Amino acid sequence: MKTDAPVMLPLLIYKGPYSHQLGDYNQLHWSYMLVSQGQKVMLTILLVAVMFSQGQSWSDYGYHFITAFPENIASYYPLYPSNYLNITALYNDTSVDVYFNQTLIYNNTLQSGRTETVTLPVDVEQYQFGQSYESVMIQSSYYIVVLSVSQRGDSVQTNVVQPLQNLYTFYTIPSLNYNEMMSTFNQMANNISKKYSSFRLIIINSQGLNNQVIIQRQQFQDTVIILKPNGLVQLPINGSEITIVADYKVAVLLTHPCVETESCRCNMVVNQLRPDFKWSNEFIVPSVVNMSKTWLHVTSTMNIQLYSGVKLEPSNFEPYPSNPLSLPSVQSDSQYIYTSEAASLRLVSPGVFIELIPLYMFHACYLVQFKSTQGEVLVIAKTAYTDNVHIDSNLLSSTEWSPITNTQYSSVSVILDGAHIIWHPSTTIGVYMFERMKSGILYGGPAIALKTQPAPVGCLLHSTGFEIVQTPMTWVESHQNCIFTKGQLFSPNTAEAQMQIANFLDNQEIQEDLWIGLRRSLLTLDWYWQKGNVSIYNSSYMQWGTGEPGDHVKGMCASIFPNSIIDFPWKSVRCCTKLKSVCYRTAQYFSLQSEIQTVRQTVNEFELSQTTAYV
Repeated sequence: MKTDAPVMLPLLIYKGPYSHQLGDYNQLHWSYMLVSQGQKVMLTILLVAVMFSQGQSWSDYGYHFITAFPENIASYYPLYPSNYLNITALYNDTSVDVYFNQTLIYNNTLQSGRTETVTLPVDVEQYQFGQSYESVMIQSSYYIVVLSVSQRGDSVQTNVVQPLQNLYTFYTIPSLNYNEMMSTFNQMANNISKKYSSFRLIIINSQGLNNQVIIQRQQFQDTVIILKPNGLVQLPINGSEITIVADYKVAVLLTHPCVETESCRCNMVVNQLRPDFKWSNEFIVPSVVNMSKTWLHVTSTMNIQLYSGVKLEPSNFEPYPSNPLSLPSVQSDSQYIYTSEAASLRLVSPGVFIELIPLYMFHACYLVQFKSTQGEVLVIAKTAYTDNVHIDSNLLSSTEWSPITNTQYSSVSVILDGAHIIWHPSTTIGVYMFERMKSGILYGGPAIALKTQPAPVGCLLHSTGFEIVQTPMTWVESHQNCIFTKGQLFSPNTAEAQMQIANFLDNQEIQEDLWIGLRRSLLTLDWYWQKGNVSIYNSSYMQWGTGEPGDHVKGMCASIFPNSIIDFPWKSVRCCTKLKSVCYRTAQYFSLQSEIQTVRQTVNEFELSQTTAYV
């Protein structure tokens, strides 16, 4: 059989600027494109090869985020929805812009450790199948973390929005059999319409240009979608979908608007998928107090076996498994699970859908945020280090740590409210945050991961050190750039400081001038050190080269030449000359502000009055 014969693949064409113009997914316009089977296989092989060459870093802070708000119908129809972002800056004077539907709706400058709540327009909810521009983009001048919150009545879900650097072009889709999953829950599905009988995918284009996305299926033709710049598409899935392959980075949300729970209720669930190259084979399933029925869902692309401290039925899975695995013991104890191949694991309970944190992705510092007074934190730490877990500036003092079978780890559950930093000074830990609705239904997931590197006295944002700025700039531009990156042009105004920079530059391969924080006064022509926004005229220590400094005509600013043979001399240079520079940053730790700042509301009374159009 000829394996490279061309096949016709459906191509979803966007025909209008808004999703409500598209109507039901089954009524969308289709055309076709030729893609050979060989091209499909080669494309997958190349993507997998690139995928496994990536680094393993993963933190939830960044400069640029994109997300969407899935439909949340609950059983409170027609109550108004409430969709908002909690944005926390890690550094002072961080400018933040929020865009919805490609329109700027919020701009402000945030201070470190203070959380702002940005309420979004009511039409942000994705209740239509098809394409739209209704993504939410968040951009900042420096590091922030973003938590999205969706609420309608008593149906609440939170999601840690991932920055662009955590997105990718290749994802495996969990094979969820909705009917099978619902048969394990309380039976109430008879009254749920066919429209809500399946999970959904929301695929969001993170780029400002057209992005081709291929959804590969088992036993069906692949779907090809052309996503518009920063646009999104919402699709129902039936379990045949196995992978998403995009030309450029995309964010992928797995969601359901109304998963059945106990007491004739339902709750929206949402899970932002991790790219496959972030998968692992070691996990600890967290135990949550009073969680009702609990299952594990496994996502894998090959035959896989699961091992644990207790007997698992089943323990063998074929590629793309759909059946949930019962975990009765996890209601009382956290549980270690090892998989024979890399996989993604999700904890499933009525109204809850949580992708587990692999052990290698444990961090030294997390941010937790609760809107109720009964938040619950589940902390997992190495047993030998449990006595040194901190909540803010205090030790987590507890005798309730429970050892996890067949591991060197223990876990503990702590009741909290508000916002807190959970950190460890010498090792990494895992942290989950959960809350309960008035009905008692649980929601939540992994806490906001900040830093992987432990630090002895808190949540270290960056350590003390030098940085060579490779982009040549003028002295003023270099000075401003160092301040912008939370440092300053290095000022070796003592022999000890000169020795520090000499030791650092000895290991660098730079053989050209670097700006330092020394310049002349425009009024007196005296040399002074510019440290941040402070001018210091004490210049008793100098390391000028032969014949330096020249007169003010030769130069009003100073550079250092990184050559140990001639003792790293300084020389005067014209300030408009473009040179590389050396920045110095002192250690900075993240701490929360005591006051939670509530942000301006972006929805006015007129917009609220229009919600009945679709509620």
